[in-house]
Amino acid sequence: MASISFRGINKSYAGNVPVIRDVDLEIADGELCVFVGPSGCGKSTLLRMVAGLEDITSGDLLIDGKLVNTLPPSARGIAMVFQSYALYPHMTVARNMGFALRLAHTAKAAIDGSVDKAARILQVEHLLERKPKELSGGQRQRVAIGRAIVREPGVFLFDEPLSNLDAALRVQTRIEIARLQRKLGKASMIYVTHDQVEAMTLADKIVLLNTGEDTQRYGSIAQVGSPLELYHRPRNLFAAGFIGSPKMNLIPGMLVSATPTHAEVRIETGELLTAELDATRLRLGAKVTLGVRPEHIQPGATDMQTLNRQVMWAERLGESTFIYLEQACSADALIAKAKGDQPVPRGEMVALGIPPAACHLFDDAGQALPRPCHELAGFKLPWLNNETSRHAAPEVQMA
Repeated sequence: MASISFRGINKSYAGNVPVIRDVDLEIADGELCVFVGPSGCGKSTLLRMVAGLEDITSGDLLIDGKLVNTLPPSARGIAMVFQSYALYPHMTVARNMGFALRLAHTAKAAIDGSVDKAARILQVEHLLERKPKELSGGQRQRVAIGRAIVREPGVFLFDEPLSNLDAALRVQTRIEIARLQRKLGKASMIYVTHDQVEAMTLADKIVLLNTGEDTQRYGSIAQVGSPLELYHRPRNLFAAGFIGSPKMNLIPGMLVSATPTHAEVRIETGELLTAELDATRLRLGAKVTLGVRPEHIQPGATDMQTLNRQVMWAERLGESTFIYLEQACSADALIAKAKGDQPVPRGEMVALGIPPAACHLFDDAGQALPRPCHELAGFKLPWLNNETSRHAAPEVQMA
């Protein structure tokens, strides 16, 4: 087991080009932490610094309380699973999995025992005598993970391990990794991905790295928290626009009134929308952005504030339907989530109910405004401010 501490970590390449900025982060023993963000945000670079494959320009990196800035990879107690399987084609599965132990001159009996144990965990016992060309993509990835397990490291590092798999195999292997974390107990894991679904379903803690319009924030942390915290309480526009599929609807507007519990916004079409939150720190007339998740927009509702929009098209997914609607002052469609069998009159105007309690509000700098209570669209979410693990979160209860 090993905790990981990032203390003021910075990374710059030749020419003083910064790619990681002022990262302060704590990853606890046994925690599965996911680095997520768009391409170019520095998540793989940050992982490679933990592995010792990239030098640290400034700051301190500690693993299990020990400063490791200058330690070689072999002395850090880590094992890494790469995007490519990197299996030796001429070796059997068993020999691939035990290769690192043979290099360390471990006794054959100990190697065999470690390989058998890892194979049972990953359910590849029947594949031990096969060669990589005889395996599916998912099986190869499990062998690559098994090669890491046999070393019994304190820290596992995963660098986009599922990106080469098809959709069905990604789901299957994601389940295998989640099961692996439970079985290994106190081993810490850092998992890098650009896929927010992987981040939301695997993580105890998500670290969202920034690549917003402000180039001074590239490679910095936009938000850290549990999956549900980032989803329900994004702290800035970047987090609100990245977490969620489809992403949060973001509507530009101007603040016209504010109290400690309600804010009224005039959007670009001239319509007024109310959000239940505290906007009193802003001046009236300030530019703001109102956000609302697709699942909180209620097509056909007339018992709350509404917007009337024309239906462009619909994505029918079976159990649900995403409805895309015209926005007069924006190239982005407004997206609402409806039941799978709900009729969608394409080309017609539809009333969209927007509960004030479901609305988020962001100031001109892109920072979220505080809410007066821990409630969102009829759901009580009392743990969001102090949740450290998605496994410890209570069930969501209807208000």
